Amino acid sequence: MWYLQADVLLRLLIACASIMLISGLTRLVFKKDLAPKVLIFADIAVIAYVSWQLALWSVGYALITFILARILRPLKKTRRFFFVFFAVLCTVPFFYGRMTEFFPQLPVIITFVGIAYHMLKAVDVMYFVYYADMKIPFLTYMNYMLFFPTFTSGPIFRYRDFQKVFNKPVPLTPDRFITCVKRFIKGMFKKMVVLYFVSTFFNFLLGSDKHWYVSLLTVVTSYFLLYFDLSGYSDIAIATGSVMGYTVPENFRKPWAAASFTQFWRNWHITLSDWVREHIFVVLNGKKLNRLASAGVGFAVMFVMEMWHGFTPPYLVGGVYNGLCLGMENLLGLTTADKRKMNKAVYVIRCVIVNMLFALNTLLMTVTTEQLAEILKGFLIL
Repeated sequence: MWYLQADVLLRLLIACASIMLISGLTRLVFKKDLAPKVLIFADIAVIAYVSWQLALWSVGYALITFILARILRPLKKTRRFFFVFFAVLCTVPFFYGRMTEFFPQLPVIITFVGIAYHMLKAVDVMYFVYYADMKIPFLTYMNYMLFFPTFTSGPIFRYRDFQKVFNKPVPLTPDRFITCVKRFIKGMFKKMVVLYFVSTFFNFLLGSDKHWYVSLLTVVTSYFLLYFDLSGYSDIAIATGSVMGYTVPENFRKPWAAASFTQFWRNWHITLSDWVREHIFVVLNGKKLNRLASAGVGFAVMFVMEMWHGFTPPYLVGGVYNGLCLGMENLLGLTTADKRKMNKAVYVIRCVIVNMLFALNTLLMTVTTEQLAEILKGFLIL
């Protein structure tokens, strides 16, 4: 991945060091932190180094969505209509990019890496303006959209959280610096070392004769393959942002300790789950619904989350599969599972069931249809 290339990482570190130096000197000399004012130049420089087309699209998208947010705020009678309209407009590049997967003949005019995440951030701003009715400063918004530690794959920074730390970054103390370095090394170790061995073992299992234990190991390994990939990048992004004084939200929090799918999605890809819950589930489920209606909303939410990853058959199947799992859980009233009030053995069994059912879903993203069929058949061979 481009953000793990040595030259790109070097520029990320130089950008972070420059921001820290500017922050320290300006606080010392002017008694004011000017680093946020120049952060945007570091953002654009790092992105432009990767691709000037990417930088152009990124800045253009940020400018257009900023204008939409500024137009929305003073509206009164037509405010609700334009809120929905502008939110939909923010998704147009994303959906166009996804449509090229179905229609290869369409011109690829968008080379916007991370468009799925930027779309979520832009829509979040429309929600913020609509409900909070607060002005969006230009510099804050541009830094929010182009913040390079989370530019490619999140975690998803909500605007209300970003603006709180933008003008007052957290001071970098020796202890904080050491913690950030350890977190960065941890993320790199996951991405560069652990993931290599896990993927090597996974490929070995795919080529092995299938028996129930081989299929079981394949399912478990596919789970770890996805976990170390996503959590490794999150560690890198969180560490990089923290060094600069920005508290990037956590994205994974021991998902294997979740005894229900509701809890699982609050611990796996947390920022995406939170975004979907706040912007879709709460809106649809704002009024108290019965179990059947809640199950339907749960299904819809999971389907949307999967299709956000890609408009392909595996994600379509994954959306239906995860939607049914969460929907059935809502229907049966099994959304909560308090460890303190449950028998330990029952709690552990539920954790295993939830994580194994999710692990089956990870196969859809890591193997072909033929390989999936062989793995499932392997469970029948003793």
